Amino acid sequence: MSEATYAVSREELERLSKFADVPMIFHETPDSYHDEAEIGNAQDLLTELARAALSSVGDGFAQFVQENATRIHEAARYSDGIAEALVLGYRLGISAGSAACMNDLGALYYMGELVEQDYAKAAELYEIAMRHGCFQSVINLGYIYEYGRTGERDFGKAFRFYALAAALAPSCEATYKLGDMFSRGQATEANLTFAKALWERSLELAESPALAAQPAIRIARLLIDPNSAGLGIELDPLRALSLFQRAEVGLRMDIADGLYYYRKRLAEAIKGQAQARAMPDGDSIEVTTQ
Repeated sequence: MSEATYAVSREELERLSKFADVPMIFHETPDSYHDEAEIGNAQDLLTELARAALSSVGDGFAQFVQENATRIHEAARYSDGIAEALVLGYRLGISAGSAACMNDLGALYYMGELVEQDYAKAAELYEIAMRHGCFQSVINLGYIYEYGRTGERDFGKAFRFYALAAALAPSCEATYKLGDMFSRGQATEANLTFAKALWERSLELAESPALAAQPAIRIARLLIDPNSAGLGIELDPLRALSLFQRAEVGLRMDIADGLYYYRKRLAEAIKGQAQARAMPDGDSIEVTTQ
């Protein structure tokens, strides 16, 4: 005999509710119950979002959105008002001169997850944010030109924006992106030694495991790549293993925050650990990099 033998039927619950003189409300399926709860949560968050937009000063609304990013993305599945309030809140912040709101609304259009994707609007907002002193928007403009989001790729402009951002403020992201351009020979002569130096510096600047993941996986690739030895970069599978593990932790955090496009890179970090373990004596193996 199992616990199921003692399960209470719907009819028995109805009888019990009569004894208690309280109404009994049944949801047809667990999913319908879950959806009704989420709709309620979304409405509560919509109220919070609207109040934050109306009461925030300076970058306050952008800060509220950043702190509640996971809740906002989840609630947007159940309420169209979330995206509308988000855009309106950013626009109010922009009207008050918030560079963070300018940049973050640009990022919203760039990603195209909660609103229709519009790279032209993203670039325009990044330009405005940059003029208001937002360092992140300088990096974001680098992405616009590196990947040709508004037309032809322009590696020269991308390089200049990444270099400008790295010069303006210590930036893990700008520094590893600059290293990427040296590694690929984009807008400059290819130089893996320079690239590695920039990635190492980026790793030093990383303030969180998620930020550290990007330079970590780039350095780790070099340390198990047989071609690195010919460029004066010593193979180091033990350190590579540590860096791949570090990258895995950070990438899992990013994915948990909704950055699902890092799943492929996470798989690479996991595979890289196996490759590094297969090199106990530093023997070279074939490794694919991207």
